[in-house]
Amino acid sequence: MGKPKKRTSPRVANPVNRDFERLILLSIIGAVRAANAPWERKSFGRPCWDPRIVGVCVFLKVSLCKTYDSIEAYLKSNTSVAQRLGVEQLPGHSVIARGMEKIPVSYIRLISRLVTFQMKRRGMDIAVDSSGFRLKTSSKWFDIRIKRKSEKKDYLKLHIVIDVDTEIIWHFITTDWKGADAKQFKRLIKDLPRIHRAVGDKAYSSRVNCQAVADKGGMPFLRFKTNATAKAKGYPAWQISFEAYSDNPDEWMDEYHVRSIVEAVFSSIKRCFGPDIKSIKGWLKRRELAIKVLANIKRVLYIERAKDLGIPLWVSCQ
Repeated sequence: MGKPKKRTSPRVANPVNRDFERLILLSIIGAVRAANAPWERKSFGRPCWDPRIVGVCVFLKVSLCKTYDSIEAYLKSNTSVAQRLGVEQLPGHSVIARGMEKIPVSYIRLISRLVTFQMKRRGMDIAVDSSGFRLKTSSKWFDIRIKRKSEKKDYLKLHIVIDVDTEIIWHFITTDWKGADAKQFKRLIKDLPRIHRAVGDKAYSSRVNCQAVADKGGMPFLRFKTNATAKAKGYPAWQISFEAYSDNPDEWMDEYHVRSIVEAVFSSIKRCFGPDIKSIKGWLKRRELAIKVLANIKRVLYIERAKDLGIPLWVSCQ
């Protein structure tokens, strides 16, 4: 794949990396305050914790890669978190664990959109891809052909769409490992404004998806399968894209290869927050994976820092 041609400016990256915990806390608190509470307080019984405060603690637990016990110890020792939230005391590990069970995935998506809303723009180049995150459970079955038991580690599949220029994740979907990638494409780009180019591998290649990109004013660069033909079958964008690939395959593939950037985003998530899901219960697995996507907002912090300093985000590697 060669060496990268550009990298994040050290004048932008270094201050953000040194102060990352404080900056991500401020971003999460700002988004949580702008949204409605993730659930309603009970009107009877003992007074309960503010759902917004519990939500912030849940996000911090996953963002800082801590267990429930260690996040409780962190919140007790780091008094600045309570000061930012305007309270004297923060919830313990049991309250945070119950909050993880109650917080809906739709709320996590809302907070993610609020954090990245100001970065959205028309005419973006986007890339889509999926990657698996290991679970602690395994599937076992008896294989009749080889007459022995087989076992395979289970995993969840994460589908994301990113802005190629900024590497910001705009939307994500979690499915089990059996889910087909192509069916998720239209959901990924549904809420995006007009786009310029959309890049994806063979798993997302279909006539319906090509036409969905064209309907948003974009050019599809979805890698064709070996048995693909130019027949439109009611989707003219497919035929136009296939003919462009057939006439100039080298130029078409040059446009397609920006897809490697989305693989770098997955690598960043797995390096920072781990490639596996620690939750055991079924309804917690997708919540934890969704919060990992939300926690990967360092690129947003980089862009905001570059704007404050009035300098370019990227510098040449030469």
